[in-house]
Amino acid sequence: MSLRESRFILGIILPVFYEITLIQSYLFFTQNEVQLFLFLPGIIFIFPVYFVYIYSPYLIYRLSGVNQVYSEALIKNIDEIFLLKDIDLDPVLLKQLHTSIQDELIPELLKLFRRGYIDSFFIREEHVANQRMLSFREVLFLLSLSFGLINFLNLLIILYLAFNSIDFDFFYMDQITTPINVIIFALLFLSLTFLSFVLFRHTRRQLQHLIQLTSYNLSSTSDIENLRVKTRNLELDSIRRFPLVDKIGSKLASNWDLVAKLYLEFIEAHIKEELHDFSRKEITRSLVLEQYSSMLNHLDLPPKKKKELELQFYLGQGVTDAIEEIVDSEEETESIKIDILYARKKLEIWDEISNDEHISTFLFSWRSIEGLFRNLLWKRSVYPKEDQSWPSIVDTLLREKLLTTQENRTLKKIRLRRNAMLHRSQDRYISREDLEELLNILQSVLDRS
Repeated sequence: MSLRESRFILGIILPVFYEITLIQSYLFFTQNEVQLFLFLPGIIFIFPVYFVYIYSPYLIYRLSGVNQVYSEALIKNIDEIFLLKDIDLDPVLLKQLHTSIQDELIPELLKLFRRGYIDSFFIREEHVANQRMLSFREVLFLLSLSFGLINFLNLLIILYLAFNSIDFDFFYMDQITTPINVIIFALLFLSLTFLSFVLFRHTRRQLQHLIQLTSYNLSSTSDIENLRVKTRNLELDSIRRFPLVDKIGSKLASNWDLVAKLYLEFIEAHIKEELHDFSRKEITRSLVLEQYSSMLNHLDLPPKKKKELELQFYLGQGVTDAIEEIVDSEEETESIKIDILYARKKLEIWDEISNDEHISTFLFSWRSIEGLFRNLLWKRSVYPKEDQSWPSIVDTLLREKLLTTQENRTLKKIRLRRNAMLHRSQDRYISREDLEELLNILQSVLDRS
């Protein structure tokens, strides 16, 4: 039984049949009979119960309080998330910017966050650790909620039976005349209700954390999750250094089918989780960029400050800091950042702009990346002074482990496209994928620098 099925069967169906079985047991011991018709409501209620299950992501999202937790995290860390911490702004403008973010941007982020959770509720991949754990916690959350409500209802029934019988045409339960029995049953159902409440509170806190990890989240994650990501990356990196030839011999190691089977068995879940985390962050960032720029346009910010905020948010604080550290010239630094910002913005509307704009965007980006790579090698005192050609620069980046072999292959492919575009008029075409790969390589090199 999958976790998706468990949410329905254990979280909702099981408590209903628990109640029916409980009543049947009571009737059997007190009246020595079994009321078979009591199973009929259970069957009839399958459809309403299934409707509750369909609505359960909305119910979980609201009752878990994750929306409030995420909203508070955005507001609490507003300067760090929206990169205002190191910007020298007039206090009046800074307050205006805070108000605009809270009134315009954060509501959009909350809608995106809610959609990211609810849309994925029925289509999660159980081999992705965080998604599997989230589904398991949802089972416990629904179970604690339904089980708690049913046992609280049973407590009320016991208290009612202490004074009156329940007498319907089709159903009869005797009054409980022995006080000790009332106390025992009342304490039993009170204990079960309390345990359900404890489980509800505990699972609620875990859900708040897990939903933030698996939905579209612009706020920072916890130190525990950062540690988990680092551990996962170290495990993946260990595969590259594993002495496979020493363990199974060169003949077996050269058998790609065997190697693929051995490696994929270990890394498949890690890779899928890594891809999920990466795509979630990229989707969140790309969806909020347009709204962020639109908001800045409505504010009375100095052009320089507006450009600085856009650069930091589009490129990320890490990228802008790395560029400033690598390039000594302030003019060249600004030029590189603007070129990359221009490329990021054009990628958002790639299908709406002309082929000439595609080409100019790519050439601006290539020029900036080439200049940045040269400056990076200068900074590390490994610049190839005798041979300053592009292949020599790339070879040096490879030796310095700033570039991977796969990234080198990708750069060669893109460079061939660039040369063909410059020297052959019939090949004046560049794809979105080429530009995205080029910018991703830049990001990777800067991360390693």
